[in-house]
Amino acid sequence: MELTLGSVLGTLPVVFLGGAVALSIAYNRLHGRYQRVENDRDGYLQVLESSNDALFVIDFVNGRIHQVNARAEELLGRSRAQLVGSTIFELHPKEYLDRSAVRIADAWENGGGVYDDIPLIGPEGELIEVESSVRVTTYCGDPAIILLARDIRDRLALQRALDVQRAQLEEQNAELVSSIRYAQRIQRAVLPEAEHLQDLLPGSFILFRPRDIVSGDLYWFAERNGKVLITAADCTGHGVPGALLSLIGASLFQEVVLDKGIDDPGMVLDAVREGMIQSLNKANSETLYRDGMNAALVALDPLTRILLYAGGFAPLYIIRSGELIEHKGDRMPIGPQEGEQRPFSTVRMQLEEGDRIFLFSDGIPDQFGGPHGKKLKSSGLKDWLLETCDRSIEDQYQAISDRFRLWMADEEQVDDVLLIGVQIG
Repeated sequence: MELTLGSVLGTLPVVFLGGAVALSIAYNRLHGRYQRVENDRDGYLQVLESSNDALFVIDFVNGRIHQVNARAEELLGRSRAQLVGSTIFELHPKEYLDRSAVRIADAWENGGGVYDDIPLIGPEGELIEVESSVRVTTYCGDPAIILLARDIRDRLALQRALDVQRAQLEEQNAELVSSIRYAQRIQRAVLPEAEHLQDLLPGSFILFRPRDIVSGDLYWFAERNGKVLITAADCTGHGVPGALLSLIGASLFQEVVLDKGIDDPGMVLDAVREGMIQSLNKANSETLYRDGMNAALVALDPLTRILLYAGGFAPLYIIRSGELIEHKGDRMPIGPQEGEQRPFSTVRMQLEEGDRIFLFSDGIPDQFGGPHGKKLKSSGLKDWLLETCDRSIEDQYQAISDRFRLWMADEEQVDDVLLIGVQIG
């Protein structure tokens, strides 16, 4: 087919029109892209200047800095003109460059990230510890990251100071625990070995659980004139203060019974009370200390089964043929008290074969636990003793120990625990 000049000229307007349309579309696209770039740049500048942290817009490929804010200038002691065009790697110490590259790569792969193990270099070459937060973005159509650097020097200085204090406290605590454990050794040396009670009375046990390392509860026993004297005492307080009182109490029982030869329970408590008052108040005669202890003391003749009992705010339980008999003793402490100071009374009773006697502190009754988190109380302890009295004395000890542990469950132990049981043969 032949094209005439006329036909060619006739098609030119169509060609020009199509080209004009194409150019117009291309221009609009380019203009739109330019506007987006300008808008992005304006948006970056707004974000940059509104941030309280040092902010950098960085080229992902070469690490070159496109934009910074005034906080970055202030933090690094360099002008914006000095920072823009440099690279982020110039702001990191040389020994951190590999780590810096890895962090940026990780941030790009994960869409962002936070790290605090790469410092920046300050105006005097000092290291500025910062927490860096990285976000992936674009800048002028190219891949970029936004890095926000927060100055954490004050926070880290405070943390280091706290760490030093914590280390000091841990060291002091270790020294304190060491001292308390040494006090425990002293307390164990003063108190008789619990297992030795079985040498004197084979059907016996001592359940002893200090709340802390040392205990304010006191057990003591000895043989004198054919009688076995046993006491369960609860000193004022627990921990170290209670343990110090327990050492005084044990020494007084030792002196009164073994040195002075007193074996009547009431008279023993009278003498121990007098010794406790003197010991606590001899340092300051003008101040009457109210510390002391509650105690139950028995003197048992294993041959005749005659039992003598005296107590100061500490009862004695006797289980006979499935029934519990309670002797409450006197309502007086073994220590200073207001009002008239009367002698402790001694109760004499004839026991029978198979009877079981129990002396205890208030540690078990006062323990919180069970399904409702309440105290066990003395009624609960009585139930435990009655419900387990048909077992051997060894099995009863284990049953009471297990019940206490299950009762306490996740509750904290509130006080020292002491329970002494003896079966009459």
